[in-house]
Amino acid sequence: MLIAKGWVANHNLACIPFDYRYPPGETDFAEDLKKLIISQFALSQGRKVTIACHSQGCLLAYQFLRTQDPVWVARHIGLFYSLAGQFSGCSDCLRWAFQQEWSWDSHDKVASPSDMTWVGELALGLQSSIFGEAILYRWGQTSYRARDAQTLLREAGALAIAEATNRYALEKQTWFQKGARDHQPLPVPTRVVFGTGLLTTAGFDFAREKVPVSSCKDPQCQGLYSQKNPELIQTTGDQGDSAWMNRAPRMWLKHPDCEMKEFAGISHMEIFKNATVLNHLSKTIQETASGIDVCLQNSAPASRGSSMQ
Repeated sequence: MLIAKGWVANHNLACIPFDYRYPPGETDFAEDLKKLIISQFALSQGRKVTIACHSQGCLLAYQFLRTQDPVWVARHIGLFYSLAGQFSGCSDCLRWAFQQEWSWDSHDKVASPSDMTWVGELALGLQSSIFGEAILYRWGQTSYRARDAQTLLREAGALAIAEATNRYALEKQTWFQKGARDHQPLPVPTRVVFGTGLLTTAGFDFAREKVPVSSCKDPQCQGLYSQKNPELIQTTGDQGDSAWMNRAPRMWLKHPDCEMKEFAGISHMEIFKNATVLNHLSKTIQETASGIDVCLQNSAPASRGSSMQ
C-alpha cells in the first residue's frame, strides 16, 4: 500500500526487525536502526527519515530516540509516527502467562517460543499513572490492578517473569522517565495514532481452585495455569488495549490533542494496513517534509522530502 503511494522498497522504504522477546536497550536494535537511518539519509541526499512503528516496535523506536543525541536526531529524522504504540505497558499481554497454550516447561510441545521470562512484553510493567484503579485481574477474592502485576506473578509462582519485571519495568528506565516524569518532548514532530471503540480483554477473572502454596515456583501448582476457561475482564479499547497503551505520550507531547489521533473501530493488528490511517501517515510525512508541523503551528526550513523506515 505504501509502494502504491510512491515509495520504493529498499530504496526509500526500508524495514527493520527486532526480537520481541527482549525489552528496549537489551539488543542491537538501536545500533542497527541508527545505521539504517544513516544509510537512508545518505541515499536520499540528506532528506530526513520518517520512523513509522507499530506496537512494541514503537517502544523500541522511542527508546532509540530518547538515548541518541537530540541534535543528531533532529538533523536526521523528520517524523516519528506511532501506530498503536505500547508506551504504557500492556495489560492484555499479562494474560499470556496464564493461558493453556503457554508453558514454562522447555520439554513441553506447546512451550513458549520465547525464553522463560518473556521479558519483551510482560516485564515492561504497567504504568499505574495510566491504568489507575482499574481491576485487570482477579484471583478468587483478590483483585489486581496495574500496580499489583508483580504481586500477581509472584503469588502465582511465575517468579522468572516477576524478576524480569522488577528489572525491566518502564518506570525504572531513565530513558522512559524523560517523558513520563520530566515531560521532555522529543526533538522531532510526533504523531501517536491508535484505534478505539472495540472491546478488548484487559485481563482474566480466575477461580482460586487450590489452596495457596508458599513454596510454589510454577503457575501450574497454584491452579492458574490449569484453569481452562476463566472469565474475561473486558474494557472499551481494541485488541491491543490502545486506549491505555497510548496515553503515556500525553505526558511529553506539546499539543497532545493534535498530536494524538484516534481511529474508531480499528483494531491493534489492523491499524497499520488501514487505508485511512496510511493516508494520514502519508499526508503527515508530506507536511513535515515541507518543514511544517501543523500541530505546533511552526514552520521549519523547507526540506526536499522524506524517506521512511
